Amino acid sequence: MADLLRHRGPDGEGCWSEPGVVLAHRRLAVIDTSSAADQPMHDETGTVHLVFNGAIYNFRELRGELIAAGYRFRSTGDTEVIVQGYRAWGTGLFARLTGMFAIVLWDSRHRRLVAARDRFGEKPLYYAERPDALVLASEIKAILSWPGVPRQPDPEALHDYLSFSYVIGEATAFAGIRRLPPAHVMVCEPGKPARMEAYWHLPPPGAAPLTASVADLKAELIERLGAAVRMCLVADVPVGAFLSGGVDSSAVVSMIAPAHEAGLETFSSGFGFEGYDETGFAKTVAERYGTDHHAFTFGDGIIGSAAGLAWHYGEPFADSSALVTHALSRETRRRVTVALTGDGADETLLGYGRYLRYGAMRRRKPPQGGRKLPDLYDHGDPALRPHRSAGDAYGYLMETFRESHKLVGYDLALIAQLDRCSYDRLAAHVVDGVTPEDQAGRIDIGTYLPGDILAKVDVAAMAHGLETRAPFLNHELVEWVSRIPGDSKIFDKESKALLKAALEPFVPRECLYRPKVGFRVPVARLMREQAYEATRATLLGERFLDRRLFRRGFLDEMLEEHRGQQQEHGTRLWTLMMLELWFRTWIDSDSNKPLGDDADPFAAFADEGRLIAQSATVP
Repeated sequence: MADLLRHRGPDGEGCWSEPGVVLAHRRLAVIDTSSAADQPMHDETGTVHLVFNGAIYNFRELRGELIAAGYRFRSTGDTEVIVQGYRAWGTGLFARLTGMFAIVLWDSRHRRLVAARDRFGEKPLYYAERPDALVLASEIKAILSWPGVPRQPDPEALHDYLSFSYVIGEATAFAGIRRLPPAHVMVCEPGKPARMEAYWHLPPPGAAPLTASVADLKAELIERLGAAVRMCLVADVPVGAFLSGGVDSSAVVSMIAPAHEAGLETFSSGFGFEGYDETGFAKTVAERYGTDHHAFTFGDGIIGSAAGLAWHYGEPFADSSALVTHALSRETRRRVTVALTGDGADETLLGYGRYLRYGAMRRRKPPQGGRKLPDLYDHGDPALRPHRSAGDAYGYLMETFRESHKLVGYDLALIAQLDRCSYDRLAAHVVDGVTPEDQAGRIDIGTYLPGDILAKVDVAAMAHGLETRAPFLNHELVEWVSRIPGDSKIFDKESKALLKAALEPFVPRECLYRPKVGFRVPVARLMREQAYEATRATLLGERFLDRRLFRRGFLDEMLEEHRGQQQEHGTRLWTLMMLELWFRTWIDSDSNKPLGDDADPFAAFADEGRLIAQSATVP
């Protein structure tokens, strides 16, 4: 199991056992790189045994508190703080931690296994309850190596994947394998059912709302963001930052660079197509702050890494920006071990354009008397049930395959799933008492952020042994932001308006007020041109059709419509291709190895998305 996770921890390995339990670890040495911080780690009494992935940013404060209480330390890093903190506070420890983490510890005194995950899901943790064991791991592939774990698809999870391009919630694409939810702790004792409970919740709407002026909110936002960034800089290895030239990554760089004594290294990526390259904006920010900046441009050969991603993610994952994140992480790891990101700002400070669309949708009242809802609600799709709930309305804005596509496209293996709408997965995260835009942001914090954004970055970066940190997800910052009324975060029809206004003294205006791009891939163009024949041969081939997921006629029509530019299906085709790569990698084979070229439809493309250009701006 540990060998399969070598890429996540290239700096060392460890394994410990006693009757009934085994802990194994692959180490990425970031804080206290000495052998004193090796894992599994044990306390001096030999009763608490720990494996942990992540970073605890407030470990020094907790360490001081524990030393004052009489606990002794042999290392200088954050890992031992978890060991001694559990001794002091039990499972109450996790609410005290600031950072990102997946933790599994064995309490031999009480014969108790404790597992916990950070508040927003930055670090993954999967588990399977088997007749012979409870098996946990940072990636699904390690669980699949346990003898007897079946490689059986979960049709319900695949139905959700086709809706959102990722598997949402606690389920995974494998029947019998689940993920521990963010902000939860699981306690397992012999002979007792596992107990799972949340140790943290986003403050409810109306919890001490902030009534300060916009000017005061801007000043405090900058102060709090700066503090969060400084916490994320603690490391004993080189630290850099992703810099797209957009609002969020530019904000992080602007908080780091002025006080970064060693000179900050920043990294950006572009794509060799017009409209998909932000490196010019990134260079503008880099020059303003004098960073040692590295820009990389990738070509269409980047899709040659798709099969590798299917292996790394372990379940179908179709956010195409993972291609660029994976390639950029590879280049970044050549220079630094840790990279800060701007992730989390869009969901908490309301940066997505769909939030504005959702707000317009929810504010328009539906007609009375049972008449058909206007097109603003049903978008001309008669198969959709009326968007009377928040989950339904927002689900429509997020979905990949619409319900109408599924009604006419699903084959027998999935047709039974049509009595359940994937939008229902969003309902548990809907809250009242906030603006529609805030409501959408809260839904994303509970679903899209952990299931797509954070999973994408963690897997793509850790594939190369690169640790990423997201200052915008400092939980104290998020709690404070959650108290700001929605109309103080979005105003003048500008998404993320408060953050942009606060950053005007720090970030060039042309980088703040421009269309959002991010690490996008021109997947529609690739599916229409360079990869069309490979895609058509795969989706209409016997191997895919025998899975009985989609009808051939539906697939044929979709391919023709996309090639003829009659309708845009690029994301849908990519979603199906990543699903097929997952099947070939994990279901068709009992191997734990990446897909070979003979089964990879994209093998003809340049492997690993070779660079077509790179440049550096040295201060």
